[in-house]
Amino acid sequence: MRNSALAGADPARSIVLMIESVARGAMLPYHKRKLVLIYAVMRHFAEDLRAAGWRVDYRAEQPDFAQAFAAHVAVSAPSRLRIEEQSEWGMTERLCALAHEHGLPVDVTPPSNVVSEPEDYDRLLRGDGARVTMETFYRAMRVKTGVLMDGAEPAGGRWNFDRENRSPPPKTGLRFAPRATFPPDAITRGAIATVETHFGDHPGDIGDWDLPVTRTDALAMLDDFCERRLDTFGPWQDAMVAGERAMSHSLLSAAINVGLLHPLEVVERAELAFRSGRARLASVEGFVRQVLGWREFVWRTYRCWMPEYKERNALGADLPLPAFYRDGQTRMFCMREAVSHVRETAYAHHILRLMVLGNFALIAGVVPREAHDWFHAMFVDGYDWVMAPNAIGMALHADGGLVGTKPYAASANYIAKMSNYCGRCRYDPKQATGEDACPFNALYWDFIARNERRFAANHRMRVIVRAWAGRPAAWRVAVRERARLLRERMRAGAPV
Repeated sequence: MRNSALAGADPARSIVLMIESVARGAMLPYHKRKLVLIYAVMRHFAEDLRAAGWRVDYRAEQPDFAQAFAAHVAVSAPSRLRIEEQSEWGMTERLCALAHEHGLPVDVTPPSNVVSEPEDYDRLLRGDGARVTMETFYRAMRVKTGVLMDGAEPAGGRWNFDRENRSPPPKTGLRFAPRATFPPDAITRGAIATVETHFGDHPGDIGDWDLPVTRTDALAMLDDFCERRLDTFGPWQDAMVAGERAMSHSLLSAAINVGLLHPLEVVERAELAFRSGRARLASVEGFVRQVLGWREFVWRTYRCWMPEYKERNALGADLPLPAFYRDGQTRMFCMREAVSHVRETAYAHHILRLMVLGNFALIAGVVPREAHDWFHAMFVDGYDWVMAPNAIGMALHADGGLVGTKPYAASANYIAKMSNYCGRCRYDPKQATGEDACPFNALYWDFIARNERRFAANHRMRVIVRAWAGRPAAWRVAVRERARLLRERMRAGAPV
């Protein structure tokens, strides 16, 4: 694991302080698997450091960070503190303030788990006025790193291979290679026990543990993905198949975000699979776009626009998060499937997140901060910097178009096309009114109606606004009444 605070430090003269804060783990109702991952990775890393000759003061299961830090200072009497810049907004400043309370100077080192630098984003921001598009940023990162570049040109002569990717699933016969799994060792079993002791009332299941918690295992998972599933990642990256959680997705995001893997080594390993003929270019480009493009773009968006970004609500959404996001009790098969993945594994792939869980919250008008907190708490790879731009920006368009030029709103037609869900649902994806009509349809058109004036000025939304205005008046009234009743039921906590 890379950590810039350790780089250049002398193990013989340094003590690595690691603290498990129960209070921090209780700040949100974090999914149990998320907490197990963090504690298991920390404890394994501490053992790796000791084996490498570092002295480690590991303070497990502490009531809070401040008390544990004070106890460390009292025992070890450090002369200064050296920390890596924290990913969550304000945490670096809080740690510095805590150290200063004890009279300790602080050295802050750069974040070590990103490829981009502030100027990569700021340079584009100055050139584009008020916003930076992900596509522009992604291409700049390709040029900067040389990943999937042939000299000054993109590999294959194109930056984008979406035409080859993102196919709907066939009705039958689609099979996916099994992924590598990593059963818990004694340290991880101890982390599981800790979580059950302190966070037994938190949501989610721990189940049969299968995630990597060491760098060795994370590298094995990366190799397994590149060898067995990367080639088929592209065609089916946006497909949704009942009962399939991983499909050809890598499931590497948790390992990357917790620091077991560096994003650059991940995309370089994927590029090697293309260069050696083991994976098609379209699939590799689609994967690189997510890691080197979207992940870095999200990081820089968060760093640039916080802290006010997280409070944005440009569309005036006011619906509390529906109860079925927490308990899975809904008649909609797609929502039930997505929530079950999250409850059982703390994971759902990116299209389930965006076009089912996020899309529903968008068109129903869920309060952005409530949606953000749910995504942040429930996903094993979700942290504040990850989920603010993804939930508030990409999914809910609550940032006014800073992240995306249009809202990712869709009716049941998208889900029917890209999944095999609708045939298993009690609702009719072709109907917008009546008790048997899919809720996505009425809510989608009601969303367009609620924001008609705003979207009329968006060149990517004008056609759909005109389509709404061109529908018969009686149909529009019936659709909006259906949407009103659905929103009313959700406010009351009734099943939908």
